Amino acid sequence: MRLPIHLLALREGEMPWRKAVCGLIGVSLPMLVAYLMHQPYGILFGAIGGLYASFLDFGGTFRHRASTQAWGLALIFSAGVAGNLIGSGTPMLLLPLLAVLCLGVGWMDGTGAALETIARFAVLAFLIYAYLPAPPWSALWFALLGIAVGLGAVGVDSLIWPRALPRQHPGLVNSVTRVLRGRNAGWVHAVGFSATTCGALWLALDLHYTRPAWVTAVTLFVIRPDGPDSLRRLFQTAFGTLAGAAAAWLISHLMPYTWVMLVSVAVLAFLRPLAVAGNQWAASAVMTTMILLLFDVVLLPEGQGAGATILRVRLNDAMLGAMVALIGMALFNREARRHLLRQLRD
Repeated sequence: MRLPIHLLALREGEMPWRKAVCGLIGVSLPMLVAYLMHQPYGILFGAIGGLYASFLDFGGTFRHRASTQAWGLALIFSAGVAGNLIGSGTPMLLLPLLAVLCLGVGWMDGTGAALETIARFAVLAFLIYAYLPAPPWSALWFALLGIAVGLGAVGVDSLIWPRALPRQHPGLVNSVTRVLRGRNAGWVHAVGFSATTCGALWLALDLHYTRPAWVTAVTLFVIRPDGPDSLRRLFQTAFGTLAGAAAAWLISHLMPYTWVMLVSVAVLAFLRPLAVAGNQWAASAVMTTMILLLFDVVLLPEGQGAGATILRVRLNDAMLGAMVALIGMALFNREARRHLLRQLRD
C-alpha cells in the first residue's frame, strides 16, 4: 500500500483574498484591544469571536451572512452553557446527552455546509465547557467585540461587492428546508456517527487523557456521509493537525513572547481562508496552530514556551481521535470500508 501523498497537493484556482482580509481584521483588532488592556482571556475570546465571523461566512448578502452567524452563535453559546452546567453538576449525563446530540448532527448531515458546521461547533462547545471552568464574564465582552468587528468587516465587504445567494447555496435557510423535507444522510450514518464520537470520548476518558474534548473533535469534523471522501478528509485533517501542533510548539518554544504569538495568530487568520481553498490539511494546520497559540498566550507565563510534554499530549490527542474515526468509518460506512480494503489489497 502506497502512502496517499498526492492528497497533500494544493488545489489551483481563485484565492478568497476578501475573506482573508476580513479574517485578519476580525481577529487582529479585538486581540490588540485586549492586549493593550492586559486581558489574556480577552485576547483568546476576542480572537475567537473575530474568527467566528470569518469562519461561518458562506457568502451572499449581509443579511444572509449576519442571520446565519446570529443563529449559529445562539446555538453554540447555549450548548456551551449546557455543557458547563452538566459537567459541573451531573457529569454522568454527559455521555448519553452527547450520544443524542451526535445522533441529531449525523441525521442532519448532507443538508449543507452552514448547518453541518454550526451543529458540529455546538457539540464541540458542549464538550469543551463540560471539562473547563466557565470563562470570566469580562472575556465574553471581548468575544462580542470580536464578533462585532468581524461582522463589520463582512458588512463592508457586502456593501462593496454585493452578491445574492443562489437558489441552491448551502446556507442555513436552505439547509433547514432540506432537513424538513427529509433530504439528509439517514439513520445509518447518524447512528454510526454518534457511536464513533461517543466511543472517542469514552476511550479518552478511560485512558485518562487530559483533554478528551480535543480527541472527540477529530471524529466530529472528519466523518461525513460521503464514503471515500471521509477517508481523504481524515488523512488530510490528521496530517494537518499534527503539523499545526508541531508548528505551534515551535513558535511558542522558540519565541515565547506574547507579541510574537499574537502577530503569528494575525498572520494565520489571514492565511486561513487561503488554506481552506488550497487543501483540507493546510486549513487544519493553520487552524490548529492558531488555536493552540491562543491557548499558550492565556495559560503559559510570559517568556515560558510550551514544553515537550505539551507537544506530546497534543500529538497523542490527534492520533487517538484519528484512529477512532478510522475504525468508525470502517464499521459504519460501507463505501469507505470497500475503498479502504481495496487500497490495502493494492
